[in-house]
Amino acid sequence: MRRSGPGSLVVLFGVVLCGAPLAAQEVKAGGQVTFGDDADFGIGPRVQMSLPWIAPGIRVAGSFDYFFPDSGLGDPGGDYDYHELNFNVLGDLSFRDVTNLVPYVGGGLNVVWQSVPSDGAADPDERLFGMNLVAGFRFPLEGFTPFVEARYELEGGQQLLIAGGILLP
Repeated sequence: MRRSGPGSLVVLFGVVLCGAPLAAQEVKAGGQVTFGDDADFGIGPRVQMSLPWIAPGIRVAGSFDYFFPDSGLGDPGGDYDYHELNFNVLGDLSFRDVTNLVPYVGGGLNVVWQSVPSDGAADPDERLFGMNLVAGFRFPLEGFTPFVEARYELEGGQQLLIAGGILLP
């Protein structure tokens, strides 16, 4: 039996959003580092695409984080695996006096895959779904765009995450 993973969700997400002309879309890709209050440290790719046909400053961001959590279970042979896939719609807040700092807010969905060891038995895998509340800043510069954001997960991962990274045009 073949199990679908986060890759199939990314392909579906890309097919749905590519209905608009590509010339009207600005696509950026890069990486991010994420710190969670439960999942510890994570890294992963991020892609975002502007949606100018909806409104200026609206974009969709997708990210996958692979975390390296400490299981805290006292089992030196056991592995605690934790990964997240996030899809968020973000909107810029307009402040005319500030030129190189663009605050944004948004929300979206998350899917969490976790595997917790249990007394030498097979690892029970769990997939959880939830919603995100997002607030952050991006710093558009020539050639790249650094960003910092806070993401609070309702259900799914149920944690506060701080992420930062760089997007390239």
